[in-house]
Amino acid sequence: MVRKDKEDELKLGDTIPDFTLNSDEGKEYRLSDFRGSNILLCFYDYSHCPMCAYSVSNLMGHQKKLAWASKLKVITVFLTSEDILHDGLTNKNAPIPRLCDGALYPFLALADPDGQAASVFKLGNKSSANLKIRKFLIKILEKRSTHPHLPLPNFSPAEFLIDVNGVLVDILYTKKATEFMAMDRIQKFLLEDQKSQYLRRSLTNSKVSFGGSEVGQKSND
Repeated sequence: MVRKDKEDELKLGDTIPDFTLNSDEGKEYRLSDFRGSNILLCFYDYSHCPMCAYSVSNLMGHQKKLAWASKLKVITVFLTSEDILHDGLTNKNAPIPRLCDGALYPFLALADPDGQAASVFKLGNKSSANLKIRKFLIKILEKRSTHPHLPLPNFSPAEFLIDVNGVLVDILYTKKATEFMAMDRIQKFLLEDQKSQYLRRSLTNSKVSFGGSEVGQKSND
């Protein structure tokens, strides 16, 4: 993918920027509120977008696997208003409920109507030949009164894996409509985090044991 201002993009190992958005029910959330949890952060355009619905349905299909062996908080951000987001997640005629067999949306969904969060994650002003189909479908959606103009030009969905310290571990900038983070990448992320936690616990326990024996030796002298 040809991308502009590549030097300004977020990179692996960067600490994520913070943002504050509302859910479709009007509750306010800060991304930093979830520090201490592993996060899969997904950015989509409209909650009524058929292509985004395809990615969301795949995510929901793997919901149980996503949480295996470790806690993983899935947060989805849609570049649309709270009302439209709510309709896109609950209206049985919308793409997401249709593709997901009417199942209740299991992830935290946030509305980003002004592109605030997407902007701090450097997701605007990118170019790609693969965006032509997306732009065409978005123009069709924007003709409807319930689908206002997309706040960021040349926006393309992206997914970010973030560790418990708020550090970027993996990034996927989509290159085609049906692309999403592969399960093996998510599983690798969770497994590596588990190994790190195990090593930290083992190191802590060994220090405690060593300290205890050392004290015992001193008391015997």
